[in-house]
Amino acid sequence: KKDFILGAAWAIDLPNGVEEEFPATLITNHHVIKKCIGNDGTLTVALLYKEKVPARIVKWDEKNDLAVLAADLDIPTLGLSEYEPWPGYWTMALGSADGYEGSVAFGTVLNGTDDEIFLTTNISHGNSGGPVVDNEGNVVGVVTWGSTTEQYNGAKSLNAFCAEILPCEGKFYWKRD
Repeated sequence: KKDFILGAAWAIDLPNGVEEEFPATLITNHHVIKKCIGNDGTLTVALLYKEKVPARIVKWDEKNDLAVLAADLDIPTLGLSEYEPWPGYWTMALGSADGYEGSVAFGTVLNGTDDEIFLTTNISHGNSGGPVVDNEGNVVGVVTWGSTTEQYNGAKSLNAFCAEILPCEGKFYWKRD
């Protein structure tokens, strides 16, 4: 039996450097792909209830637990939210909670830091790397961790993308006064 890590990813409109072979750019967590770094041909991704296809790790940011993948998939991209989430902001997390593909959970933002969002949204193993979206269907963050002792979970906000993943005009994705 092969050892594998279950996680989620989502498509973004972002150049990946290997578009001819792998036209889709995907975002996930570093901890989801960590064991695959340096193992050519062992990383696969799949659309919901579809066959697995090979994927390539394009880059990663271990500190912010983010990674960029490229795959030969025809998948719609998600937009990025123009608005930084605040306490009470509605959220939805998508992924494969405990291996159940296509899982959806709803909640709100409890609070946050410059680069993390604390959520009341239910998170389980397999949700890691999945998008956290707002009420307009735009991404505000990436599911990163679930708490076993507290009643909240965490996501990396789009601000964390500015370190290695997205070109930003400053330290933060969302403009601040």
